[in-house]
Amino acid sequence: MKRILYPAFVFSVSTALAGCSLFGWGGPKRAAWRGQAEQACLSSGAVKPSADVRPIGEVDGPGACGADRPFKVTALGRDQRLPLNETAAMNCPLVAATDTWLERVVQPAAQAFFGEPVVAVEHMGAYNCRNIAGSRYMSEHAYMNAIDVSGFKLADGRTVRVKNGWRSADASEANFLRTVGGEACDDFTTVLGPASGAAHQDHLHLDLARHSKGRHVCRGGDEPVPAGGRLFSFFKDDTIFPEDKVGTTGSIGEEDAVDGVGEPDETVLDK
Repeated sequence: MKRILYPAFVFSVSTALAGCSLFGWGGPKRAAWRGQAEQACLSSGAVKPSADVRPIGEVDGPGACGADRPFKVTALGRDQRLPLNETAAMNCPLVAATDTWLERVVQPAAQAFFGEPVVAVEHMGAYNCRNIAGSRYMSEHAYMNAIDVSGFKLADGRTVRVKNGWRSADASEANFLRTVGGEACDDFTTVLGPASGAAHQDHLHLDLARHSKGRHVCRGGDEPVPAGGRLFSFFKDDTIFPEDKVGTTGSIGEEDAVDGVGEPDETVLDK
């Protein structure tokens, strides 16, 4: 009887431990800097709870996914609140950075190119517990530390979307999108737009990853578009980003700053 029960016991314990690792009781943990960044943001008062930005409590796992004190967000912006097309789960630093970008870059650009403000923002997702596609490295989306912005609704009801506007014959649309993407790297540490690859043809990926040596990944697009658009840019669009602005994505490679794995190489871009 003992010979039969002992293997069964070992199997059950092994299964339980595997389950613990899968659901966050073991295995990789979120890097300490993530919680520290959240706490610093909250202490600074950069983000205040409101009807549009509601605390939802800790989201812990599976694995290293989640955030300590995230928010359920239905609108962003400082002076003018801009409704989102879908509710987003975001950490405090991401909310603060996006609010700043909308006020500092997006609204002035909208006035410059269209003569009217943005009144709503479209996005394709914020929190998603997953790896970067085709990689063993976790996406910043897994930590509520990234948002994919896909469009901007103007006061006249028109919506300028990355998918169609990036190479639009309307130079105002193309220049607006390249301006807001190009200047976003002052507020975010990673900005990826259509020129960064096929995975970003319909959105601007914005995140606050910590890159080694404090580098920023700036592939958001700031090349001026001449009147009449860029006829051949659909076939070739590799002249936008100076090489010294191209870095890597992922957490910095210090022992206390990674989430269970090291830093991706320069070919790995978040999505």
